[in-house]
Amino acid sequence: MFREQRFINDDWTFAYGEHPRAEGEPPSPDWYDVGLPHSFDLPDFREQRFYVGHGCYRRTVDVDETWLGRWIALEFLGVFQVAEVFVNGRFVDRHEGGYTPFTVDISDAVVEGPNDVFVRVNNLWNPRLAPRAGDYSFNGGIYRDVSLIVADRVRIDWYGIGVTTPEVSRERATVAASVEIVNDEPRPVRVNVAAVVADPSRTVASLAPVNRMIPARSRAVIELEGAVGHPLLWHPDQPHRYKLTASVSVDGVARDSQTTHFGFRWFEFTADRGFFLNGEHLDLHGANVHQNRGGWGEAGTRAGIRRDIALVKSMGMNMIRGSHYPHHPYFAEECDRQGVLFWSELHFWGMGGENIEGFWFASAYPVDEADEPEFEESLRRALREMIRTHRNHPSIVTWSIGNEAFFSADLVVDKAKALTVELVALAKELDPTRPVAVGGAQRKGFDVLGDIAGYNGDGAELFIDPGIPSVVSEYHGVRGRGPGEYEVEWEHGVEVDYPWRSGKLFWCAFHYKSIADGAGLQGLIDYFRVPRRPYHWYRERLLGIAPPKFPEPGEAVALRLRSDVREIPTDGTGDAQLWVELVDVHGERVADDRPVRLTVLEGEGIFPSGPSITLGPETDSMNDGAAAIELRSYAPGRQRIRATADGLEPAEITLVAVGPPRPPRLRKLAPPAPYVTEPPVGQGDTSLVAYRPVAVSSALPRHEGGNATLTGSGTYWRAASREPGEWLKALLEFPYEITRIEVVFAEPPTQPWTVETSKDGRNFDELHCAGADGESPAVYLDFPSRTASAVRLSFPQRPIDVEEIRVY
Repeated sequence: MFREQRFINDDWTFAYGEHPRAEGEPPSPDWYDVGLPHSFDLPDFREQRFYVGHGCYRRTVDVDETWLGRWIALEFLGVFQVAEVFVNGRFVDRHEGGYTPFTVDISDAVVEGPNDVFVRVNNLWNPRLAPRAGDYSFNGGIYRDVSLIVADRVRIDWYGIGVTTPEVSRERATVAASVEIVNDEPRPVRVNVAAVVADPSRTVASLAPVNRMIPARSRAVIELEGAVGHPLLWHPDQPHRYKLTASVSVDGVARDSQTTHFGFRWFEFTADRGFFLNGEHLDLHGANVHQNRGGWGEAGTRAGIRRDIALVKSMGMNMIRGSHYPHHPYFAEECDRQGVLFWSELHFWGMGGENIEGFWFASAYPVDEADEPEFEESLRRALREMIRTHRNHPSIVTWSIGNEAFFSADLVVDKAKALTVELVALAKELDPTRPVAVGGAQRKGFDVLGDIAGYNGDGAELFIDPGIPSVVSEYHGVRGRGPGEYEVEWEHGVEVDYPWRSGKLFWCAFHYKSIADGAGLQGLIDYFRVPRRPYHWYRERLLGIAPPKFPEPGEAVALRLRSDVREIPTDGTGDAQLWVELVDVHGERVADDRPVRLTVLEGEGIFPSGPSITLGPETDSMNDGAAAIELRSYAPGRQRIRATADGLEPAEITLVAVGPPRPPRLRKLAPPAPYVTEPPVGQGDTSLVAYRPVAVSSALPRHEGGNATLTGSGTYWRAASREPGEWLKALLEFPYEITRIEVVFAEPPTQPWTVETSKDGRNFDELHCAGADGESPAVYLDFPSRTASAVRLSFPQRPIDVEEIRVY
């Protein structure tokens, strides 16, 4: 039996640009040295704009003579978003889609000895490739791990073991394993496929072997069955995992073996009683998580993933929504291990706003009919890849089709709904064991298209007891830079724990980078993974842990430097999270936000900016006198790091990078991206508040505030009382430069009213004050450009019914 798999994250070179025909030319000494995971935009300090274009990667892969004649492949766990792969100047494959793993078969392209691997990547906006829009950044690069795999011509296919547990109780559980066998031989072979199940200490079941003849150059799925007595159930409080090892042999000779982990549990989302796990009610309370992070952007390591999940769990939360794309397979594995339920999501993604083609502000579904077939197929392909690579994880309790796809142009929204229905059906075909959710489904009837409705924002109050299983898939409570306020202000009634609602998911766990100006600052934890004050509010609310004493303004007298680990693996899967704090004479942290510089004095450790990095207020990387950043090394040896700040004695720490020996060498480090592509700017004809959330002082049933941003619906908002002081606030969600507001009342206004705008959604400035002598129900206000993220109508005497508010 022969199988080898190893990471090849080190020793890559990189250059910005397309470099036509470079794959057939000798490597250039002008390229830069990089390690994977890697992003086009390093260092990443949450700048709104980012490099859009091409980047090329190159590496030598040594092939042993004994490998020839076997299956040799490169495994990419994530490349954003189009990758063309060449080996020894020969094109071997192309993959489109930025969030799902894939393999490239290089068996026939390699030779014994060194082989040149060349990967051309682009992150160009593509009208035919999902996502077409999103409140996020779309940095390019090989931003997840790459591995080299060598296996037999008769083998278990890549992610070829699917495990289900058809019957589970506390007394007995059945196991069904689907094992996909590949026969690359030029002749038929009779295979024997078997599997065993083990807990951490022993084998607990053997699945009866199956013999099958497989024709030449074909594949077959072999079904195995078995049972385990008194299984240890998977639960967030006790995340027990089992290991299934499948093997294939021919004529008594083992040819391949692979292992996967799984868990025993059963669960149910109900329309009237909430969520149940292993027969017991469990209130879901979690957070949305984006993958990008301070300094390194999308290119986080597995160690970073572990820390992220641990931070969410440390708040007492039990679920993560993988917003809004398939996450690294290791993310689900770590949810399994730490005991966090996982909502795994596809990237059928809308954003709203201007709906301008050419950048990620566009309609979620294509507006050009010629773009439809390829766009739809890109989502089908990604859904298949997501489910295949994630299907065995017990933490995953739903596949979600996307987020706010209702932000499709009105002329194609019916096609967007039809595609959603098709993707729901495909997910259930690929995995009949899990329900399928539609995330961000609070407009245009998307909520009834799947098994579970995810309501964002004001959907929490628009859909009271909707008669279908549901969760609040996003609710807000904080915004801004720095440490933030301690208490979280919940909106739209999410503080009420209705028995029919399965749970709620906060937006969001961490600050993130976004193409939308002013967005991405709703995290309980900052971009660099330093907890903010509302993080501690959740710990107190959900776990009963009292908050620490928060730092007070003061002048530091010393620096304190620490690391979460002492050893760093050199294969690109790990790092050290370094914390630097400014402290007073008592060793207490103080809110002294002077910049701190970290420098590697010894060793080949690197920050996202190279051997040194400065953290401070200018880059939003200092929070209440503390900053954090991740250090990597792709070469073994001692790593000595010094922290310095004006007026303070330096602090030092020494770590060790652990890995195979290699001679030290000078690295040519890549500079920041040479340019950015600005998004197209235009006067869109779509209202910036169309279908967006609305907050109100009160509302009568069936006359909720959300009616006022439904385009041409004929419905309206009516306050629950006729008393003075009622108001309606339409949220743009991001700051825009606005020049026109249109208000349509149900009848000509006979009461005074005002229009106010706000940059931050909280502090408002008056724009217009009207009397009680309106002649028309429609009012049009044009004014000099002003920045606004919210528009509020206020009624100082008696509220007026509002049919629609539009902002441009």
